Amino acid sequence: MELTNPLNLNLIDATGYTTGGNWDFYDQAHIDEIAASMRRNGWQGAPLVALPDYAVSYTGTHRLRAAESAELETVPAVNLADIFTACELDLTEICDEHDLGMLSDRAEIITYLPEDIRIAYTLNDIED
Repeated sequence: MELTNPLNLNLIDATGYTTGGNWDFYDQAHIDEIAASMRRNGWQGAPLVALPDYAVSYTGTHRLRAAESAELETVPAVNLADIFTACELDLTEICDEHDLGMLSDRAEIITYLPEDIRIAYTLNDIED
């Protein structure tokens, strides 16, 4: 498997990003396992979903840490706003209209995206 990006969005480099917020819980053994795979095969699967203005990854707590451990040159990510735009939605407008914080209301924000897109970009397991 290679990088999967079903909406063919522009990739950004999330090297140095954090996972921010209060969702930064992780399992070191799982990170080590992913890092070993990354050393052998490079990045596999969906890119991270990020908020470049905050230098925060919305997804991939384990994958982000594993990429750092594996010393990957780049960490592929897509901008959350680009996903919304590709789905003909306006992320900023939705947040403003429903008084949602980009970082604090992740689980509610992603409910506006179609389920198949949430699954494809690993947004389906986000919980606040």
